[in-house]
Amino acid sequence: MKLKPFIFPKPFPIPSLFSFSMQRCFPFSTSSTPSRHSFDDVVPGCSAVYRHALKFQRPATIRWSPRLENTSSFIGSITRGPARVNSKTGKFGVHTLLKVRRSNQPNSSSFRLLLMMWNSVAELASEHLKPNDFIYVSGSLGSYTKPDVTGIRRLYYKLDVKEFKFVAQSSGYQGHKKLESVKAEAGIQSNQNRLYLWQVFFANPNEWWDQRKHKFNPKQPDFKHKDTGEVLWLSKYDPPWVRRQLQLLDSKSAGGGSGGHHSRVTTWVYDE
Repeated sequence: MKLKPFIFPKPFPIPSLFSFSMQRCFPFSTSSTPSRHSFDDVVPGCSAVYRHALKFQRPATIRWSPRLENTSSFIGSITRGPARVNSKTGKFGVHTLLKVRRSNQPNSSSFRLLLMMWNSVAELASEHLKPNDFIYVSGSLGSYTKPDVTGIRRLYYKLDVKEFKFVAQSSGYQGHKKLESVKAEAGIQSNQNRLYLWQVFFANPNEWWDQRKHKFNPKQPDFKHKDTGEVLWLSKYDPPWVRRQLQLLDSKSAGGGSGGHHSRVTTWVYDE
């Protein structure tokens, strides 16, 4: 009798703890698949105990090292050039002050931090650092006491710098001063243009539409040039002569002294 070969059935996969999709348990994972769930969402198919264990597992332990003790980093501006330290050990060192803003807002407060630099770092600082340089520093944070002007000893902080780098002053932080300067210059230029336009207006007011009494919207201009479309608004910041000239113009118009289409305001009233 001829024996038939025995065919084993296809084995069934054995589920394990690691067969669960990490995307199912943690929708915030680095998978490129987008997820609409947040960290605390309850996702069906994943053990709540398992998720809780991973979320609150004990952080890793590292070995203590002197270079890690009180390690801090700051970004700020140098307020004065590096000055040499009179060291009793003969080491070459320099010190300077760093001005650190509490935030990147233009009017935010700031504090000063003493920077201590030694050996090769001090040599680099002496060679390259100068006032107003915008830098990143990192090192060990410490403190010292020093009497103030009243003789009371105060606590101050210092950084034993291990590394420093120059920071490219991008649009955000750098230059709030520069940004404010640009805005001020733009405001001055705009104001000068307005004053010039008022002079053009008073030179021949009949070439402008007077819309003060016919404004359907307060945002509409008070005067609009009939040909060029240039516009003018009255402002509380206008110099006094603008108001005086308008009063003179209105009084002439009310008295019928407009004098036709090409009449001009010939009497200019300025405040010295």
